Amino acid sequence: MINPVKMIGNIKSVTHMGESSVRTVILAGLGAYSTGIEQFGMAQHLVTKRLNGLVERGEAVEAETLRRVNDTKSVIMDRAGHQFNYALNKTCGIDRERLSNFETKIDQLQKAIDELAKKEK
Repeated sequence: MINPVKMIGNIKSVTHMGESSVRTVILAGLGAYSTGIEQFGMAQHLVTKRLNGLVERGEAVEAETLRRVNDTKSVIMDRAGHQFNYALNKTCGIDRERLSNFETKIDQLQKAIDELAKKEK
């Protein structure tokens, strides 16, 4: 025959074992969640740190590139000016310096003519 006292003891034992197992599983889940949150925080910090490093490197590259572009632009403009002067001198026999001086002399001559015209009136 079944002894009810013995049965109740077995039920209590099984219940206690079930509760203990459930508690262990819940605590393990909470521990895994906590570890995941910590690792996410560390990963987020690492990503932010690396991204900031890449931005700093990009800014340095941008500054260097702009400096090189400006240097190259200056050299190209200088060479283009020399080539233009050379071509103008070869085709017309006039260089830009003489042409600039010529324009200044024409302006002075125009002023002198204007002054003479005013005196005659």
